[in-house]
Amino acid sequence: MSSAIKGFAHGNRGAGIRNHQLILPSVVCSTHVARRIATEVDGVTFAHQHGCGIIGDDVAGIDNFFIQLADHPNVNSALVIGLGCETIQGQELAAKLLKSNESTQYRIIQESGGVEGTVQAGVKAAKELNAAFVPTAAELPTLRVGIDNGRGYAGITALEKLLVAAGHTVIISDSSFSSAESFSRLAQEKAHIIISFPSETQPPSGFPLIPVINVASSGALHQAIRADFDITEATIENDIISLIESVSAGAQTIAEKNKSGEIRAPRVVRSV
Repeated sequence: MSSAIKGFAHGNRGAGIRNHQLILPSVVCSTHVARRIATEVDGVTFAHQHGCGIIGDDVAGIDNFFIQLADHPNVNSALVIGLGCETIQGQELAAKLLKSNESTQYRIIQESGGVEGTVQAGVKAAKELNAAFVPTAAELPTLRVGIDNGRGYAGITALEKLLVAAGHTVIISDSSFSSAESFSRLAQEKAHIIISFPSETQPPSGFPLIPVINVASSGALHQAIRADFDITEATIENDIISLIESVSAGAQTIAEKNKSGEIRAPRVVRSV
């Protein structure tokens, strides 16, 4: 590695390159409340379509996925926002999160006076969590770099060798269906940062907890929105190492600046 990566010590979650407070909606019905709280406390959150109307293996699967998000090394604390009548209960999820992240609280809309009451209670709880958990500086022995190879980038082997030679650990996800699918898989693998090669028919995207460096192809769509990408295929070999170092040191990717992206939880059963 050309220079030491400085980050944040987040307890047994490990060291991360971001110090995010996760406002985690346990169900689709609470995503709007989570968004308002996150805006007030400068936290990160996401919209999703899960937590209710799910059956079979997806109940445990989505539950575990949310736990893995709160257990990510880029997360300092987590506030679960539930509705109260969903399949994945907010208080039960929060109790599981406490095993890996002691900086966890929850608020339930049906127990907190509705939307406005929950927003007020949630902001108060989030601020308490931030005040109680002060991360210390940490040096990462290696950076876990995820690669979303959605378009089958021809230079993937050379890129992997370049990253490994720089001292990084590389995790590759090949999914031509959706970058969001790869991002979720790489989050479960605790990638600190992601390099994304979306297909030529897909725009760049992001992931709330993880900085995503989007690489533009020479295709018409990507060239038309080149300003939304961080780097191009033509310059990646020369510039990717310095770009990773800059982002790891705190520089925001374009997706982070735009607050773009989504989270797609792994599903195996069709919802009812």
